[in-house]
Amino acid sequence: MTALERLLDDFMFRTESEADRDQKFEELIKEFLRTDEEWEGKFDHVWSWDEWPEHEGTGDGIDLVAREHDTEDLVAVLCAFHDPSKSFTKPDIDPFLTASNKPPFTARLVVATTDTWNEELEIAIKDEKIPVKRVGLTQMLDSSVDWAQYQPKAVAAAG
Repeated sequence: MTALERLLDDFMFRTESEADRDQKFEELIKEFLRTDEEWEGKFDHVWSWDEWPEHEGTGDGIDLVAREHDTEDLVAVLCAFHDPSKSFTKPDIDPFLTASNKPPFTARLVVATTDTWNEELEIAIKDEKIPVKRVGLTQMLDSSVDWAQYQPKAVAAAG
């Protein structure tokens, strides 16, 4: 088992709630986008939805907002902690597609713990006006990030 697989296993089986797991996964993806060789030069900033200075209300599926280094264009990011043995489906992504299909976003990125997308979803994103890129589990496992050094942040208790 790799260091990333151990982290994901901990998120799945050793978190207090689904919200705790999802928040930890979002933090992990922020670290991935900030440090992976493929992504670190692309973005000059990655915020959680609530940290992003222009956020209004809930993200409705947008978990992170990344600003492209060269253009300052904004990328909406969905962090999907999903069963890797199951296909990612259109209903899994619909709220994100709706919320991110307008300015100020010029691109979208889905980072999921599965590599498999069903055909309906593939067709749905094919001709989107705002393009949708994806990163799956295999890409994260093959990334340049030293996951053994990653320490999840403690999640503050709600209330």
